[in-house]
Amino acid sequence: MATLKDVAERAGVTVTTVSRMLNNRVQVSQKTRDKINKAMKELDYQPNELARSLSKKSSHMIGLIVASANNYFFCKVINCIERYSAMYGYKLLLCISNHETEKEIDYFNMLKAHKVAGVILASHTQDLEKYLNFSAPIITFDRTLSPHIPSVCSDNYNGGVLAAKHLIEKGCKRPAYFMDALRTGMHANLRYDGFADTFKELGIEPVLHSAPSECFITMKYMESIEDFFHHHPDVDSIFASNDIIAAQILRFCAKNAIAVPERIKVIGYDDTDLADFYTPALTTISQPIDDNCRFAVESIINYKEKSIPVNTIFPVKLIQREST
Repeated sequence: MATLKDVAERAGVTVTTVSRMLNNRVQVSQKTRDKINKAMKELDYQPNELARSLSKKSSHMIGLIVASANNYFFCKVINCIERYSAMYGYKLLLCISNHETEKEIDYFNMLKAHKVAGVILASHTQDLEKYLNFSAPIITFDRTLSPHIPSVCSDNYNGGVLAAKHLIEKGCKRPAYFMDALRTGMHANLRYDGFADTFKELGIEPVLHSAPSECFITMKYMESIEDFFHHHPDVDSIFASNDIIAAQILRFCAKNAIAVPERIKVIGYDDTDLADFYTPALTTISQPIDDNCRFAVESIINYKEKSIPVNTIFPVKLIQREST
């Protein structure tokens, strides 16, 4: 494996000159840069990013903490953030918490040691603020951790309003909202608020059903769905807090001869690829995951020149398919 000394000897310069170029400490002439780059290519030299970051105040790495890598929504978030990080010449350090606070604290310590340029926090773990003694910027994804920490979210409240209005237009009078376990500080809670407020204007109180917390990680909602239909057999419409729940509701209906959309109408949230794979295809609220991810990455990269707003909200829209 080639070393910094090997590169310097091949390029005919000092080790100090190569180090200065790699760390952008001083101006190195283009002629010298070309010689060094040519030597690095010929020797297949790969700079040690961690070693370089330790000698600087920050690195060209962005930390991303997600709750799960199995969940389809987070798969899309990971893909988008990696793509935009790479576009700007940054590497992504991916951390998966599985809702474990201690694991997230360990991850923050690791990211701090690596002197990352910033952290995007897309997890649901509670009570983290007191641990976030961090010199680099942090931006939370679809949650509010603290009034002092910026967040980027979709317009969850309006997503609930759009779902309710669509079901009202379809003549639904016995609606339900099926959600993951309630967690403090999550903007997703506003989906129910918008949904319920819109129906309450007509004097209708939607049924609220919450799945056990472990369902979010396992993505296995069928037992909770069976319990829901056992206690609420007469609902004529369900707005689910994500596409994964909605897709499994469609599966339950198919197995139990419950006609969709004739007998019951189903709406999801996120507009993941899953929404178009099922039969009937799923009507859902599309949130701009790509816009959110691009904003989060660019906010971290540009934070020294441009402060990050406390809360940035992107609009959502309803995508009608066959389930309504």
